[in-house]
Amino acid sequence: MKGKLNIGEVNCDVEKKLCKDAKVRGYPTMLFFQGGERIEYGGLRGLGDLLDYAEKASAIGAGVPDVNAQEFKKMEETEEVIFVYFYDHATTSEDFQALERLPLSLVGHAKLVKTNDKAMFERFKISTWPRLMVSRDGKPTYYPPMTPFEMRDVKKVLIWMKTVWLPIVPEMTSSNAREIMDGKMVVLGILNRERSDEFILSKRELKSAALEWIDKQETTYQLERQELRDAKQLRIEEAEDKDDERALRNAKTIRINMDEIPRTQVAFAWVDGIFWERWIRTTYGIDVKDGESVIINDEDNRRYWDKTVSGEPIRLSRAAILETIKMVTANPPKITPKSTTGRFMGTFLSIRHFINGHPFISLGLFVGFFTAMTLFGKSRRRRQFGSTGSYFQLGEKDGLLGGMGNGGFAGGAKHD
Repeated sequence: MKGKLNIGEVNCDVEKKLCKDAKVRGYPTMLFFQGGERIEYGGLRGLGDLLDYAEKASAIGAGVPDVNAQEFKKMEETEEVIFVYFYDHATTSEDFQALERLPLSLVGHAKLVKTNDKAMFERFKISTWPRLMVSRDGKPTYYPPMTPFEMRDVKKVLIWMKTVWLPIVPEMTSSNAREIMDGKMVVLGILNRERSDEFILSKRELKSAALEWIDKQETTYQLERQELRDAKQLRIEEAEDKDDERALRNAKTIRINMDEIPRTQVAFAWVDGIFWERWIRTTYGIDVKDGESVIINDEDNRRYWDKTVSGEPIRLSRAAILETIKMVTANPPKITPKSTTGRFMGTFLSIRHFINGHPFISLGLFVGFFTAMTLFGKSRRRRQFGSTGSYFQLGEKDGLLGGMGNGGFAGGAKHD
C-alpha cells in the first residue's frame, strides 16, 4: 500500500490520552481516518481481507466517481450493491458536500457513484433532483425522503444505507452474521459448495424467491399508503361538505408516516453448509450431507421453522419458500416453531413474544390471574380460621393457648 495509504500503529499503554480521544474500547482496534472523520474496521483479520479493505479505503480519496449509463452497466457485472446519487445543474455545493461525507462509512460494503446522465434518469425514472438510489442485483430501491434538506441529513441517509447495503441474498459469514440475523426473520438457505451445479441452481432459486417477495412487499406498501391517502382525502372532503373549519384543519394536518405501520422484516441469505456444518447441526439439527435445505430463523425470539404447513421440509423452491413465509409471518404464526435454545428459555421467549404481540390480552390475563390468586388466598384463610374454631369447640382440654398452639398444626395436618 506504499504511496496509497499511510499505515501506523499506536501503543495504548504508552499513548493513553491519544487512545482515549480516539475512543478505543478494546484491543486490537483498527481505525481508518479521512478528512477528520473515521470508521472502525470490523471485518476479518486475514491478510487478504485487510488488503482488500485497504484497497477500497484508499480508492475513496479520489471522491465519488461520476459515471454514465454505459459505465454503470459495466459496474453491475462485478458489483452486487451500488448506491447512485442523481444530480442536475441545480444541485448545490451543500448537496455535494453532504455526498462526500458518505463514502467513508461504505468502505467494505458497497460502491457509491454519482451521475447526471439522462440515460440513467430514464432507466431509473428519476424526475426530481438530487435523488439517492441503491441498485442490488439490478433492482432499484429509492431513499424515501426527496427534499434537498433531507438529502443533506447525512446521519439519516447512513441509517437508510445500512438497511440496504447487503446484497439481496448475501452469504452469511462470521463478520456479517449479527447484521443479517438480528431484528428480522431470515430465510436461510443451507447450501453445499461442493455440488457446484446444484449450488448455482439453489442460489438462483433463492434469489428469485427473494426478488418475488420484495416485489410483493412493495406492492403491499403502495396499497397501504394509497389507503391512508384516500382516508385523509375523505376526511378533508367530509369537512368541506359540512363547512367545518376545525375538522378541515385537523384533516389537512394528518401526516402519513409509513414507518409507524408495524411490519415483519424478512431478509434472505445463504450459508456454506460444509464450512458451518457443526453450528448448523447443533443449532437446527440439519446435516447438509442429507441435501440442501431452507430454514426461516427468528433470532430475536430464538426460534425457527424448517417445515411447511403440510409438515414437509422447506425445499429450495420459490413456491415452498413464499408460502411458508406467509404462514410464519402471520400473527400468531400458522406453523409451530422450534426453539434454538433449551425448553425453559424457549418457553420464556414464547411468553415474551405473546406479551409483545398481544399487550391488552396479556394485561387481562395478568389481572384475571392476580384476582383469582387473591380470592383463592382469602378463601383459604377463611377455611383455616373456620376449621380452627370448630376444632376448639370440640372441647379440647388444653384451653385457648394450648388449643391454638396445637390446633394450628394438628388442625392443619388433618385438613391437608
